[in-house]
Amino acid sequence: MKHRLAFIVLLVALVGAARADDDESLKTELQSSPHGILCEAYVENNWELLVMNADGSGLKNLTNTPDVHEMYPQVSPDGSKICFLADVEQNGDTLRSVYYMNADGTERVLVSERARQPCWSPDGTKIAFVPQEFERFRIDDYVSKGLRIYDLKTRQTAEHPNKSIHHLYGLNWSADGNWIVSTVHGGMGYGHAILAIEIDGDKVFDLKISGCRPCLSPDGKRVTWSRDDHTICVADVQLTSSGAKVSSVAVVHQEAKLHLYHPDFSPDGKFISFSVGPGGRVRANGPGTHTQVAEMVGVRGPWNLFVRRASCEGPVLQLTDDASRSTKESEWIRGLVVVASN
Repeated sequence: MKHRLAFIVLLVALVGAARADDDESLKTELQSSPHGILCEAYVENNWELLVMNADGSGLKNLTNTPDVHEMYPQVSPDGSKICFLADVEQNGDTLRSVYYMNADGTERVLVSERARQPCWSPDGTKIAFVPQEFERFRIDDYVSKGLRIYDLKTRQTAEHPNKSIHHLYGLNWSADGNWIVSTVHGGMGYGHAILAIEIDGDKVFDLKISGCRPCLSPDGKRVTWSRDDHTICVADVQLTSSGAKVSSVAVVHQEAKLHLYHPDFSPDGKFISFSVGPGGRVRANGPGTHTQVAEMVGVRGPWNLFVRRASCEGPVLQLTDDASRSTKESEWIRGLVVVASN
């Protein structure tokens, strides 16, 4: 009996040591990454965009605007620009707009008012977004109608040719430039689905994977998404003129009680970051916050960021540890490394 107990103690110690080694290995990989991470967070009663190193160090406030709430950062493929959502209070209502700016936070440009869910074209010359459905603001992320494309050079906006587009959120533009991959909720004849929408035509394909908030890899060959409230998945994806095919589905991370959302690929495709926090409806709890489930933009809940290798091997590493900030919506930024904490 004593020998058996000693063996169990030794085995537990070895497993613990192996996990510690795995953690250090992942930290080392992230510390050597040439890329950084953006996110939204609630800081001193205001939504701001924060930036950090890939391992979570060097966290600092990029926007510092006490009169504007910035959220939902999306980085251009070359890492030079950031588009985002900005909320201001106007006549007793929330005015949510899409802007873009340089990666250092300078030269802010308005794309559209009463808009949401922007994403970049693969060449960084255009921004796709969806107009909000109603004149008066509603917090629900799917309350949109139509799809618009903004040209940075001409500053002109064009309507997508498919007039049936309705209730999209979580937009991604494919690497080949041909598709928008997005969640649809209660629109276009779907209850809830992840769709591929042709950029220059009317084709719409159902990826036939349950869940929401898809993110395509930089090369367009993989997709990660929240399969349900508790699971982040990754899979191979093929988008062609004849249809969409998803295969080799794997679980990135899963929790029994906590909710997992907002996965994002690193620019080299090696890592996937995501948000983790409790589920359920949250009451408005500060300026610029709203009552809804906490994964939605503008809802404050105790969330933090985590990361794992996109191969689904090894440990999960926690990047932030201040849940009061509601740190979520991570977005990798190419070539930006922060060297010191703010």
